[in-house]
Amino acid sequence: MNLVKNFLFSIIAIQVLVVGQLSFIKYWDNGYFANLMHNGFLMVQDHSAIAQFPLVIEASLLHPTKEILTTSLPSQIRKELKAFTSSQLSNDYLTLIHLHRQHQAHEGACSKVEHYAKKHLGFKYVWGATGPKRFDCSGFTQKVYKVAGIKIPRNSRAQAKVGQYIKYENLQKGDMVFFDTNRKKTGRVNHVGIYLEDGKFIHASSGSKKVVITNFRKRAYYKSRFLWGRRIIKSSIEG
Repeated sequence: MNLVKNFLFSIIAIQVLVVGQLSFIKYWDNGYFANLMHNGFLMVQDHSAIAQFPLVIEASLLHPTKEILTTSLPSQIRKELKAFTSSQLSNDYLTLIHLHRQHQAHEGACSKVEHYAKKHLGFKYVWGATGPKRFDCSGFTQKVYKVAGIKIPRNSRAQAKVGQYIKYENLQKGDMVFFDTNRKKTGRVNHVGIYLEDGKFIHASSGSKKVVITNFRKRAYYKSRFLWGRRIIKSSIEG
């Protein structure tokens, strides 16, 4: 589903670029766009401005109450831009802008979590510890997510109740992963880690006595003891 949505948004973006650039070329004149500036977007008097024309559209969409275009623009192109900003295509373009910015924020948060978690590789596992040099499993996850501005409960069972429920096959980078590692399976959470990608997760392991990265494919034990995942860094485009 995500691939389909990304493909559709790409088509919309291409349409917007084509419409904008064709209109710009149609009315190109060094004098028309020489003085155009809005929120740092300056149209210089050369043909490189053609590639920047969609920014004018974005500015006019995001700030419809502000005077975006100078009076040096011909009335015809102003009419065409006005018609565009009230069209369905403009609504789709705004959606694309919004989703793109959300996606960037989501990816940034996931990367921050991954980077900070990996900085703790090799740190000792100590039951009940929350850092800065020693951790238990839930103390580790709590500390890592905090750097991304996300507050979660202290223990693994409470952490297992926050965010969105995720099945194994739908895990994404930044998701929490929960396990039942009791000698006899009870179905109750007693261990937590953070999913990275390609079947790997990072966790403060009592067995390894330190923070390690484990691969589900190479350690069948963890796959058999996996309960569910939780997504607390919400993706911008959900299937």
